[in-house]
Formats: sequence, structure tokens, C-alpha cells
Amino acid sequence: MNNKKAKYIVIPFIIVIISMLFIHVIIKDKEASVSENRTLAQKPTIEDVGKEDFTSKFESYFTDQFPFREELSELYSKVQLMLGKNKIKSYYVLDNNWIMPTPAKKLPDKDIKDTAREINELSKVAVDSNKKVYYASTPHKESMLTHLYPKYTDGLDNATNNQNKFKSYLDKNNIKFIDTGEDFLDKFSEKEREELYFKTDHHWNGIGAYEGFKSVIENMDEIKNVNWNNYTKTVFDKGYFLGSYNMNLNKLVKVDEDIPYMHLKNKPNYEYFKYDGKKETKVKEEDVIATRRNEDEILYGGAYMFGNACNILKIRNEDALSDKKILILKDSYQGPTAWLFSDIFAEVQLVDPRYTEKLDLSMDDIIRDSDADIVMFMYNSTDFKSMIDVIKEQREKN
Repeated sequence: MNNKKAKYIVIPFIIVIISMLFIHVIIKDKEASVSENRTLAQKPTIEDVGKEDFTSKFESYFTDQFPFREELSELYSKVQLMLGKNKIKSYYVLDNNWIMPTPAKKLPDKDIKDTAREINELSKVAVDSNKKVYYASTPHKESMLTHLYPKYTDGLDNATNNQNKFKSYLDKNNIKFIDTGEDFLDKFSEKEREELYFKTDHHWNGIGAYEGFKSVIENMDEIKNVNWNNYTKTVFDKGYFLGSYNMNLNKLVKVDEDIPYMHLKNKPNYEYFKYDGKKETKVKEEDVIATRRNEDEILYGGAYMFGNACNILKIRNEDALSDKKILILKDSYQGPTAWLFSDIFAEVQLVDPRYTEKLDLSMDDIIRDSDADIVMFMYNSTDFKSMIDVIKEQREKN
């Protein structure tokens, strides 16, 4: 290659490199990645210079803050889809705008035993303080809609097998296990189960949550004679529903899904209180329920309930079917059932363990000190271990 030809290659290359470095310097660093749902590495400080991890910190910063990173990721996903690929990143993009996750991995037996031990220990705390204990397993989308996956997809039984092993290690003397997924498989056809879930998110929708709630209540010993004909559906379609899977795929799938709510025809006068372990503060409904209902793009938490509203949230209803109180240790699947539980129980106490770090209370304290008659662990059938791991870490710190 002669010098003249080399210039035509090297000079543009250098210009691109310098331009990208210049853009990197002048563009404001982003705090988070929407598509990856995580915080991004920030510029190392002067104090970091000279430390052993400075190089790795700078590499992470440069990678996370690379100019047009999100845009390039979106372009790559679109090209993959145009080329006929149905698996992009870790998701299957399927017919009729369905997005399904890579099936869960098989969990080691020891990990499952350790996870069950945490629930068994907390259940004993509850029983020793005269509380009845339930574990309600809510059916994750991947376990209920296996028929949507491409043929020969590996691992479709892993989540169910993990849950069944976990169930076998629970203390049956103290805990009554409610498997709403089993009820879904018995009651609904494949097409009917599709109506219970969002296409582009990992959660069930309000209808699925209602059917799951019915399954829970019908399997509880304390509650009888609920008139399900008193419930009706309201559909909210003013904002664009942005599913979590679709967000992680840079909004690759263009489908606007309605947001359904199930509620009593005559809505009771619910009262809401935030509790920090010492005092209660009354809050408005719009501060905790459907807080993002008026935004252009609505995430699942914004449509129903964000977990950070439940570092302890109490909902009271003077006209509830029962005078009993229930404490629910929850994940995000529980969100759309907040009103539904409040129709049945005089007081519903909601705790999301991921957001209790600011409370001066251990999980044992929360259960022991609660005046609830019933304690319910309510976690989805795929991610239950990660949620209970949060409890384990919290208990170890305290």
C-alpha cells in the first residue's frame, strides 16, 4: 500500500477517533441505562487515581458512557430482527408482539434448601407470635405461556421444578402453600392464559392478578363466601404501556397494550398510611396507587404500585368482608392485588423487602411486632429465590 492510499484510510480513522473522544468529553454522563435497567458507571474521581481498581473503573466508565451507546444498541437489535432472528439479547421476540424471557436456570439443591430455610425460620417467628402463615406462589409468565416459545427451547420446566423443590422443603406444620400457577393450568386454556399477561412485560396484568387473587382467597381457611360478581373491570388506555422486556430491547416492539384494573363495582373508602416502625403518616391514594397513570409512558409499577411505596404501607377499609389483618411480604406481582386484598381484610400491611433498608427494623421485627392475624409470603414462581435472598441479606445485617 502506497502512502497516498494509506492517508485515505488513516486520516478518516483518526478523525473519527478524535471526534468520538471530543463527544465523550462534552456530552453529559448518563446516570442509568433504560434498556438495561441499571445504573451506569460514573467518571472516576481524583481520589480514585492511583488505586488498584482505577483501571477497571475507568474501563467501565468509558464503556458505559460511550457516545450513542443506547442508539447503537437499538440499531443492532433492529438489524437482528430484520435478519429474521427471534432471539435478541436474552429475549425471544415472537409472533403477535409477544416477548418471552430466556427460561430460568435449574437451581442447585443446596440453594433451594437455604432459601426454604429462610421462610421456615420467619414462619416460626410468625407462629410464635400467634399468626397464621401462608406462602402464595404467583405464576410467572414464562411458566404459564410455554407454548409461545420456539419448539425445542431448553429449560422450560426449570422454573416449575425449582418451585416444586422449594415447596417440598417448606415446613408444612407452620406454612400452608398456595400454588396459583397450578390453578391457572387447571382452569384456563393456553389462549385464555395469554389474556392474563402483558405481551411485552414480565408481569401478569390486572385480570391475571385478579384471577390469582381469587385462587389465593379460595385456598385460605379464614375467608368464605366472597361474591365475585361484585367485581368489574376498568381499562386504562390513555398512556403508552412500556413493558419491562420491551424497555430492555430499546422499545423494539411497537404495540400499545391496555392496562386493566379489577375492582369492586362500588369502590370502598380505602385509607392509606406509611409506617416507619414508630409512627404512621396518612398519605393520599395517588401517592401509592397508579402513581404514573397520567404519564405518556407507563411502566407496570407506575400503572399499579411501585415496591418503594411498600417499605411499610398499610391500607384500611372499614367495610372489608373480614375484621382480620394481613401482613404480606411481597414482590411486584402482588401490586395489582392491593385493592383486592383490602376488600377482604380490614387492614392490609404491605412490605417489599427490597425497600426496607431505611427502617430500623429487621424482617423478624416486622413480623413479630405486626398486629396482623395472618402473614403471607407472596412471590412469583420464577424469581422467588432472588426475593428471599434480599430477606436473607437483611436478616444477616441485623
